[in-house]
Amino acid sequence: MITEYILLIIFIIFNMAGFFLILLRTGDYDADMFTKVLGWLLFIPGLIGLVYYFKYLGFVLFCIGIMLIY
Repeated sequence: MITEYILLIIFIIFNMAGFFLILLRTGDYDADMFTKVLGWLLFIPGLIGLVYYFKYLGFVLFCIGIMLIY
């Protein structure tokens, strides 16, 4: 049971960090491209993990995390 909570927290942190990096703008095109790629690499596995393991609760937490960052 405790493992589910730890996994949930890890997926939410990956998701929020990835979304933050996707939205980050520095003005330097090379740095922006790097942060976007890194953001997508964190965002997509976090989204898949939330939806796969936690179904509707994962999707609701995904939406809440996105609203907190945006």
